[in-house]
Amino acid sequence: MKILNDLKLVRKDGEKMKIMERHCKSFQKIFFLILLLSFVFTNISANAEDPAKFPSRPITFIIQWPPGGSTDVTGRKISELAAQILGQPIVIENKSGGGGVIGASLLAKAAPDGYTIGNVSAGSLVVAPHFRKVTFDVKKDFTFIMQYSSFPMVFAVMPDAPWKTLKDFIEDARRNPGKLSIANTGPRAGAHFCVAGVTQTENVNIKHVPTQGGAEVVVQLLGRHVDAGICTEFTQLVESKKVKGLGVVMEKRVSFMPDVPTFTEVGYGVECPESWLGIFAPAGLHPMVLKKISDAFRKAFDDPAFHEILRSFLMVPEYKNLEAFTKLVHEDYENRGKMIKKLGWK
Repeated sequence: MKILNDLKLVRKDGEKMKIMERHCKSFQKIFFLILLLSFVFTNISANAEDPAKFPSRPITFIIQWPPGGSTDVTGRKISELAAQILGQPIVIENKSGGGGVIGASLLAKAAPDGYTIGNVSAGSLVVAPHFRKVTFDVKKDFTFIMQYSSFPMVFAVMPDAPWKTLKDFIEDARRNPGKLSIANTGPRAGAHFCVAGVTQTENVNIKHVPTQGGAEVVVQLLGRHVDAGICTEFTQLVESKKVKGLGVVMEKRVSFMPDVPTFTEVGYGVECPESWLGIFAPAGLHPMVLKKISDAFRKAFDDPAFHEILRSFLMVPEYKNLEAFTKLVHEDYENRGKMIKKLGWK
């Protein structure tokens, strides 16, 4: 019996030893994990850049659209000029797709260290999120560094048309429901937003003729297939008097079209918000880094060579700083949402 009891004790002691061994191994794993994390965090802290030394390496500049268009070319030019001021290369990366949403999503997830910035268009931030699910929050995930231009969308008719003002056109449409037609640059594009908003506000019935873009709008009007059209491409035709501008979607009148009133002057500012371009970054930039980027791009904006590029794309130089640009984006986002609901668009 004594031998059996001794064997039971040995078995119990053996089980205790195994349990203790397992616990020891667990403690060892935890200990090594703590050491590893301490090393990683210490290394990150040691390698964290002093904001005063920014930038010490190349900066990535995300463009939301393919190469060759106005957003791409103007983004490249202003980056090139800013790089000369910052003393580091700015590397362009075209991340197109989803109406600009893909580029915006990538930038929202980037580290807020100033080494990933980009240019942004209105459609990707203030229109797209109302129609589709996006992975970013317009008001929380970005730093809106500056606006640098606007596209002057012009509402135009033929020079011999009977309407002298936009109000004349609207009143004619009121007297003749469904008779007048307007070509725009495509369903739910900025031009369509504008015209749909005005016609609903005025409660008039005008036929909308969507196209594949501004060039086709011009063809539709010059060919007299429609009574009016709205697009950026009419800018040069107004200057050469091949068409008559009745209104331009801008905050202020355009210097090279001084006789064309803004939609805001006529009373349709909310219905026709501007189409703008600007520079943005992830939220959370260090104030010193933000100031360096802002100052460099402001100087680049002031360069005559940049204004020349904008003019070649029928764009108007328009500068807004951090506060003013942030206010514009947030208000535009809210107003477009209200308009979409008002129009019954899904």
